[in-house]
Amino acid sequence: MEQIVLKSEDVERTAVRDEPATETAEAPVLVAVDLSEQAKAVLLWASDYAQRVGAPLQVLHVIHDPAESPGTYRSENGDALEPMADVAQRRVAAVLEELRQARPDVEPLQTAQPVCIEGLPAATILHMAEQHGARQIVLGGRDRKGLGRMLLGSTSQTVVRRAHIPVTIVKA
Repeated sequence: MEQIVLKSEDVERTAVRDEPATETAEAPVLVAVDLSEQAKAVLLWASDYAQRVGAPLQVLHVIHDPAESPGTYRSENGDALEPMADVAQRRVAAVLEELRQARPDVEPLQTAQPVCIEGLPAATILHMAEQHGARQIVLGGRDRKGLGRMLLGSTSQTVVRRAHIPVTIVKA
């Protein structure tokens, strides 16, 4: 297995491969976004990259209500019974629409349809990448330090370790 890490100020690109990849124009760039402010930077980087390589963009949000931030999917209208999936879909669509208005020249961004799936983030991202034949995975990275990093790990670290295609971590 070969692992290459290239760092710049905004992007840490890590490629992990067990075997040569075969990329076609139909193979999408899978971008996994959460509901943080960083999601916009991740989506913009992924959509610009997809446009450069002539690939479609697949936007994925994994619905996961983590213990460290309860209420992530609380409805804006106060409806305590609104399903998390509905809240997530609406929020991801709103971010995507805002970026579409700001960047009408980026075709993959204009045609991307968000998919929201409940599950464990790393496993779901890897499953979707395999299921859709993705050529690349793009996701955000958070700087966790010390004991929290060792005990909790992170979605991006797990995806990088287990992916069989290139992974780009965007730090914003």
